[in-house]
Amino acid sequence: MLSVFRKSPKLVVIIFALVALAFIATGVFTHEMPGTGSFTGGNGTTIAKVGSETISATDMEQRIRNQYAQSAQQQPGLDMATFVSQAYDVIVEQTIGATALEAFGHSIGLVASKKQIDGSIAAIPAFHGPDGNFSQQVYLAAIAQQHIGDAQVRSDLGGDLIRRMIYLPATGALTLPDGVIKAYAGLLMEQRAGSIGFVPVALTGGGTPPSDADIATFYKAHLPVYTTPERRVLRYALIGRDQVAAGAIPTEAEIRKVYDTTPDKYAARETRDITQVVLPSEAAAKAFKATVTGGKSFADAAKAAGFGAADIAIGDKSQAQYAAQSSPAVAAAAFALPQGGVSDPIKSDFGWHVVKIGGITRIAATPYATARPQIAGDLAKAKQDTALAALLAKVQDALASGQGLADVAKANGLSTVDTPAITAGGIVPDQPGYKAAPELQPLLQPGFKAMPDDPATVQPIQPGERYAMLAVARVVPAAPIPLAQAKPRVVADVTAFRASERAKAIATAIVAKVKGGTAMDAAFKAAPVKLPDIHMTTGRRMDLAKLQGQVPPPLAALFRAPIGGTQLVPAGNGSGWYIVHVDKATPATDAEVAPAVAGSRGDLVQSANDEYLEQLADAAKLAVGARRDETAIVTLRAKLLGATLVGQ
Repeated sequence: MLSVFRKSPKLVVIIFALVALAFIATGVFTHEMPGTGSFTGGNGTTIAKVGSETISATDMEQRIRNQYAQSAQQQPGLDMATFVSQAYDVIVEQTIGATALEAFGHSIGLVASKKQIDGSIAAIPAFHGPDGNFSQQVYLAAIAQQHIGDAQVRSDLGGDLIRRMIYLPATGALTLPDGVIKAYAGLLMEQRAGSIGFVPVALTGGGTPPSDADIATFYKAHLPVYTTPERRVLRYALIGRDQVAAGAIPTEAEIRKVYDTTPDKYAARETRDITQVVLPSEAAAKAFKATVTGGKSFADAAKAAGFGAADIAIGDKSQAQYAAQSSPAVAAAAFALPQGGVSDPIKSDFGWHVVKIGGITRIAATPYATARPQIAGDLAKAKQDTALAALLAKVQDALASGQGLADVAKANGLSTVDTPAITAGGIVPDQPGYKAAPELQPLLQPGFKAMPDDPATVQPIQPGERYAMLAVARVVPAAPIPLAQAKPRVVADVTAFRASERAKAIATAIVAKVKGGTAMDAAFKAAPVKLPDIHMTTGRRMDLAKLQGQVPPPLAALFRAPIGGTQLVPAGNGSGWYIVHVDKATPATDAEVAPAVAGSRGDLVQSANDEYLEQLADAAKLAVGARRDETAIVTLRAKLLGATLVGQ
């Protein structure tokens, strides 16, 4: 909600266990937060030096590509240019701030013990086995799949623990005075009234067609827009049931054996609805039987003896099933009774049983021919499970020994597939109608997280059913589309830009008139083109919270501008310009403010927490000495955008 008050809300430095959170949320290692082990050393150009630690351009590039791959999975169609323009500076600053906090922690003697790090690893659900407990085998397989070593994971988690030691004392018990909360709640409940007008681009006319020089200038100025994002050719070989099915066909003898050895499922059989009481002595059991024989219902007699309905109900059981719950002698006696019969006391290891038989169900034998398809299917699946597990282990062992994907695939009779040059979002720019195979979608993220020279890995497509060996066959760097090829698009963009500028000029003139005292409706009517009528609107900031962050720009401006102020606001889709004028603001009464105070406290405290964390990271940078290499930062940005090719 506080973002309503801010023109561009800050993105706080993320300094808490992002490694663990990534595993918890997705089960995939994202390597979000650098520890000292991850960013130490001379891996190429240095982006920043923080204390004695360095953050290399190579490591930063890998981090950004990892995050881009994840974002592209969540937002199909997201290109690297858009991602870099929105997230690059934030990621760089977060990395420097987090490294500074960890370095500051080391400088004052903070350490994360092995026991603490072990506990952090064991607490991550993605490292748990089928029994729900930490599994070393699962842990090692998960980090190996992401090309991360145990030492690196421990370094990262150790860094997270040190950062926690610093920030928790500073923010853990943060409170704010009631006066501050009340003032904030008052702003939420304040009612504003204003007028909103719109200057559509479409009404400004076509203008003069752009010249070749205009087109070339615009193209160069907006080169990232006309850049094809990095593409990769991914090579994979499927490993699934299809690959092992031929060798997992059960024999006739195996099918017959299952049929013959499971009479409870296929032979003629009888089940009985059984009710029983188990008493500590024969005398007590005889007395109970006498009570039932004397006319009292079995249930009432059991209730009088202290048994509830759930205690006596055994349910519908075969003789073998009941024998397993009681004893063969008790089961034999029970199945000798007629329907409705009550047994004499029968002894077992549990005590003395008195049994009553309700309904009797007799089931005819299932012929072998009828049962065979189901048995064969079950056996085939079990054999495939075993064969698939063995094949996966064999493939993983071969890859671990240094063999390449092609060699491993050939040795195991697997077919390899090369994708076209594809983006992280699954788009092939050269093939507009391209549809990725269903198995490719889960492979895009690991395929774009991997470095080009990384060895092949085994990636899950549908756990337990289908996997793939995956490697990067080729990388096509991001590159500008040649002007000759992009020209129709550039012409359209130049034309749209000029129309937008004409609309902006009209809107700017209207804003000047309104600020000079002209009424909004009069200023709109005096415009050089006929514009839509203005609209009057009222509302509270609290109403904007209900929009869950999807606040239309003109409404946000209504609460951002001063009373009597006028603001020019671009339409989000480039269709024109809004003009927003605040006519008046009506303060909330104490009665209106009171209900909002409690709900505002958490929001305001969280925002204050974020501000404290930013200040804490800034202070850590000063304390340990953080120096950015702006040239290296700009160069890496250009590399990610493919802008190094300008002028070639």
